[in-house]
Amino acid sequence: MASPVVQPSAPLDLTTGYVAHRALREELARLTVATREVNPADIRQSRAVEDHLALVLRFLAAHHREEDAFVYPRVRARLRVPAAGRVFVALEGDHDSLDTLMRRAGDVRVPLRERSPVVGRLHDLVARHTYQEEREMFPLMRRHVGNHEQRRLLRRTLRTWGRDMPAFVALYLHHADPVERIRILRVAPTGAGVMWHLSWRRRYARRRAEAYGLV
Repeated sequence: MASPVVQPSAPLDLTTGYVAHRALREELARLTVATREVNPADIRQSRAVEDHLALVLRFLAAHHREEDAFVYPRVRARLRVPAAGRVFVALEGDHDSLDTLMRRAGDVRVPLRERSPVVGRLHDLVARHTYQEEREMFPLMRRHVGNHEQRRLLRRTLRTWGRDMPAFVALYLHHADPVERIRILRVAPTGAGVMWHLSWRRRYARRRAEAYGLV
């Protein structure tokens, strides 16, 4: 029997989901261009692009692990209308395709320029997938997940980030507006806001500038 519908005291805050999706779409769009235009003779630039591509791929993988392990199973178990389960079939199928593209995009044995079309296809699939999640999955989450549970899941996810935690938090905050940053920092580790202002913000801006040739 399906669990009862959650009746949260306030609308579910999905700020982290919207910001993560926005960040992935923008970073992969830029990386499609950066990998295509990289100068193979410029070792410093190539390393910067490779390093940033690897970071974004790890962030995408972590985002999907969270969905596969925590989000999708909880929402699916609480559906009252079995037909709504078709949403998961499509989204989980996308995850399989994304995994394949991610492996190819991150294959350092292949020159960056040759991987650019794969990064472009990855961006296109991520864009379609994330917009579908926002259109079809987010309403289900608002119906079946409460804010307290969502914050608990997010904090559990943060503990799995390990060494990538500063860069992942910086990625979130870079792509968030001022109001979204306040909401994100409510679930971020203690002191993350201070570290963002002191160093993480500049480090993330510098790595993007080096990868994308920004001034």
